[in-house]
Amino acid sequence: MSGDRKSTVLGDFLLKRKLGKGGMGTVYLGHQISLDRDCAVKVLSKEFAQKPGFVERFIREARAMARIDHPNVVTCYAVGEEKGYNYVAMELMDGQSMQDWVDQLGRLSVPDAILTALICADALEHAHEMGMIHRDVKPDNILVTKKGVIKVSDLGLAKAVDDDEELGLTQSGTGLGTPHYMAPEQARNAKYVDRRVDVYALGGTLYFLLTGENPFTGESVLELIMNKEKGQFISARRHNPEIPERLDLIIDKALAAKREHRYQTCAHMISDLESLGLAGESLSFIEDAQRIVPQRAGGAVSTSKASSAKIPQTKPKKKTARASNTSEFAKSQTMVNSSGQWYVKRIGSDGRVKVGKMTAPQIVTAMKTDKLNGKTTAATSSKGPFLPLAQFREFEEEAKRMLTRQVSKERDNNLAAEYQKLAKQYERRKLWRSLWKLTNSAVGFVGLLVWIALIAGVIIGLYYIIPWAFDQVASQVGVQES
Repeated sequence: MSGDRKSTVLGDFLLKRKLGKGGMGTVYLGHQISLDRDCAVKVLSKEFAQKPGFVERFIREARAMARIDHPNVVTCYAVGEEKGYNYVAMELMDGQSMQDWVDQLGRLSVPDAILTALICADALEHAHEMGMIHRDVKPDNILVTKKGVIKVSDLGLAKAVDDDEELGLTQSGTGLGTPHYMAPEQARNAKYVDRRVDVYALGGTLYFLLTGENPFTGESVLELIMNKEKGQFISARRHNPEIPERLDLIIDKALAAKREHRYQTCAHMISDLESLGLAGESLSFIEDAQRIVPQRAGGAVSTSKASSAKIPQTKPKKKTARASNTSEFAKSQTMVNSSGQWYVKRIGSDGRVKVGKMTAPQIVTAMKTDKLNGKTTAATSSKGPFLPLAQFREFEEEAKRMLTRQVSKERDNNLAAEYQKLAKQYERRKLWRSLWKLTNSAVGFVGLLVWIALIAGVIIGLYYIIPWAFDQVASQVGVQES
């Protein structure tokens, strides 16, 4: 295809410019002429179109996307072939992937990660009920719009459970998917997989969102798969102590090497995640994010109504002339002071306001290391006016990232007490479960009786020993007085 120099029309779609390139083709920013809406158009490379089975696989991808009607799955608009090119048009996402967000933030907060997992699990459960398996769940395929809507994308590896053609399109032993998130049985043979491979991949994705690390590593793909077969990995809680023990156990179960030991459906995983009561109502790192309250509906999370619900917003105040002038002043200061000294005002650890000189690179470094915060202001003169860092072009982007990180950390700190409370409740439940198991087995019941007898014996002994001890003391006192 000619690329970005001139527009190309494929069917009902005008291709404006290239957005990126994937394994099977190129994605373009497109515009659907008949409905007058922007979209993403994925065009299959001619190189792959010449190979047997690739066109069939490409068409199957589009049909899989079109069949899944869910608010948290990227929508397929159309599929076609023209001028020797096979293409599929889909919903255009205006944000970035969860992989991008973790790269930027380091990791997500516990509420954000659980909310993401719940929404993705519900979308996958919907696909599974329609007989579809994603087979490539990973942070790169979880997209987030600028309003904080989470959507599962890239169903190019989706497989119909009852699709006989799949046997002709996937060679034996070919795993497809992404090695870091792929289930062991999928790596051995992708033809004979079921919905539990998506459970496994979602577990690995949740681990990554919470820690910024992959549960399994290896010097090669073979070593990575062998480590997965062993099923041994570092607990997510060791990477991130803010993770509650119960959430750590949920991840462990989802990542079980043997599929019979995993959650058998996404609905089962949803049930355990919901029981934690820790999911956020919206993504904390998205400004003006849509409020999503997961609710049980027929064994799965219901997000269709909640997805469109927004946090009530107060009416913005009218900008005064002074505010406008302040903004213009900040922009002008950036242009004339891009390489000079800045006066930075911040609150010290002793609570006192401190003003110091810093260069622009020093301010950026201080923001990256969280030595500054949203209350920090700056000016080109010691007399001011001092304005928030985000109002200066030079610091705007880094200031936004800094605030995003700090808001997430603050939210985690506020939930620390709640985590401890849940952990104590869980320990008490484990104790009662252990006692209940003892009473439900013959040996355990006898053992419990023995313990009861011992405790009763101690109590009876104390009942007789204590009065006797008092009598002895009283007699000794009487002898001394006489």
